[in-house]
Amino acid sequence: MSTFKKQNSPFPSRVKWTYTQIVQVPKRFWTFLWDHPDHKALLEKIIYKTLIYGSFKDIQWIYKKYPEECFTIINNYTDIERGVKFWIKYWHENSLH
Repeated sequence: MSTFKKQNSPFPSRVKWTYTQIVQVPKRFWTFLWDHPDHKALLEKIIYKTLIYGSFKDIQWIYKKYPEECFTIINNYTDIERGVKFWIKYWHENSLH
């Protein structure tokens, strides 16, 4: 019998949710979260999907509303685009001064 080591898996390991509170999905993000017909979802899922699928203005909006959460999320997920990570880090560094 062959044993399959998790470290050899071609799939990334699953990230555990950090922000598990259920919040109302803003109307502008309903297309990203179509699988939530009640328009309520985990905060982390809303932010993550916005960072993946959103426009620049969407990303700015979500960052202004949840700056610390966005900064944490970009460091937890490897599939978020480099440009998105750049802007979140830039805004984060410049808002601290």
